[in-house]
Amino acid sequence: MRVRIALLVSLAIILIFAAGCRKPTDLVVSSPGLPDRKIELRQTETFSLSYTHSVEKTPVIEVFQIQKNGTFLLTSTKYKSYGVGLPSLPQEGRLTVADGWLTLDGLRREYREIRLRVGPEARLSVEVGREKFPLYEWYPPGSLVIIRQEL
Repeated sequence: MRVRIALLVSLAIILIFAAGCRKPTDLVVSSPGLPDRKIELRQTETFSLSYTHSVEKTPVIEVFQIQKNGTFLLTSTKYKSYGVGLPSLPQEGRLTVADGWLTLDGLRREYREIRLRVGPEARLSVEVGREKFPLYEWYPPGSLVIIRQEL
């Protein structure tokens, strides 16, 4: 009986350790008719989309959290000036102003995938840590770009 308990405890420890050592998810960036590209997330659980707002012509940074169920959770948005299409509803989060940025924290918008169009004006990029991936240079202007998790 002691041996069986010891084996079960050992197995539980191994499973817990293995779950903690799970390979980080990669982002898969695709566009119809073109090969998929991967962005390695390494040890982080967040990434950002940065772009220039089409009307305001000012920078926007959206922060997403990687969810284990394969979705993305938009948690905050930073922008230099308010414009059409940017989150602003009080029930969605807490808006603060600091260092010339408006930041809306506490968002909880969930996405299975993120669908965007690229163009040189918007300069759409994915940022992981300090590394920036310029999607607007990877794909022709106007291309549909789909970002999803590789599970």
